[in-house]
Amino acid sequence: MTQNTVTIPAELIPELEAWGKLTAKLFGQLRQQTGIPPKGVPKDQEWFWSKKWQAMEHEADQALSNGEYDDFDTVEELIADLHNHS
Repeated sequence: MTQNTVTIPAELIPELEAWGKLTAKLFGQLRQQTGIPPKGVPKDQEWFWSKKWQAMEHEADQALSNGEYDDFDTVEELIADLHNHS
């Protein structure tokens, strides 16, 4: 059996890589919006891909992007802050 070989010009490789990344990002977003886990996700981790959980992940990402978080120098400061909010 013979195999056909095609040589891809080197100047096309960056465009092919960009297309591959864009395609992966698009399918990732579609999976998130529909709640379909990526292939190969163990059953006990499928909860992460539910619409509800993905909405919470999006909310957390937005909060981080907006700078809505606190930094702590020590664990003790973090724990004290948690106690102040309870």
